[in-house]
Amino acid sequence: MSESAPTRARLQKLKRAATQRQPGLTIVIQDVFDPHNLGAIARSCDAFGVQQLHVIFENSAPFDPKTIGKNSSTAANKWLQYQAHFDSEKALQSLQEDGWQVVATVLDGDAESLFDADFCQPRLALLLGNERDGLSQRALELADRRVTIPMRGIAQSLNVSVTAALCLYEITRQRQLLCPERLQSTAAQTAQTLDYFLEMHAHLGRRSKQQRKRRATRRLSGSSVMSNKK
Repeated sequence: MSESAPTRARLQKLKRAATQRQPGLTIVIQDVFDPHNLGAIARSCDAFGVQQLHVIFENSAPFDPKTIGKNSSTAANKWLQYQAHFDSEKALQSLQEDGWQVVATVLDGDAESLFDADFCQPRLALLLGNERDGLSQRALELADRRVTIPMRGIAQSLNVSVTAALCLYEITRQRQLLCPERLQSTAAQTAQTLDYFLEMHAHLGRRSKQQRKRRATRRLSGSSVMSNKK
């Protein structure tokens, strides 16, 4: 077995995750304000089998989701795939042209209740706004549907990462109950995801090896300094 090859147990874990990805479900996040919230969203995406996230940096500074917010994602972000966009209108229209139904999450009593909405569409893109301003007016206009999470408290809002987790849970629950075929990846999709996992495993193995070498060099350098002091 080569140094970068996964162990048998690791390979089985990667294969299991690849078969349980939901190819017809994705997340779109517009102008995320706090990168750690994106990390928390990534953790929920991994848990519910969402492989790809679309991140729109239209009025916010771009960053690398693979490296920022890794603590809040508990490193789940390293296994996911991200597509960056810099224009909300182009991003959403492109998704719609590819057959994705864009569902915006809103604080609006007239929107569909999350618990009553139909989530059995073949391709569903859940659209989330940022923590300060929510979704832009243009994004709301472009969305195919709007859903809201019914709440009973005084505060009528949730952190965006909590919203994402609740929505992903409910979508997955409904799909499992009403249209379980939507939870299934084809053999080709599973193979493609597994290839990505193995690529990331090799990359992370090389990076870990480089980090160990740097730490060893620092330790040796520190020992040398201490020796000289004596």
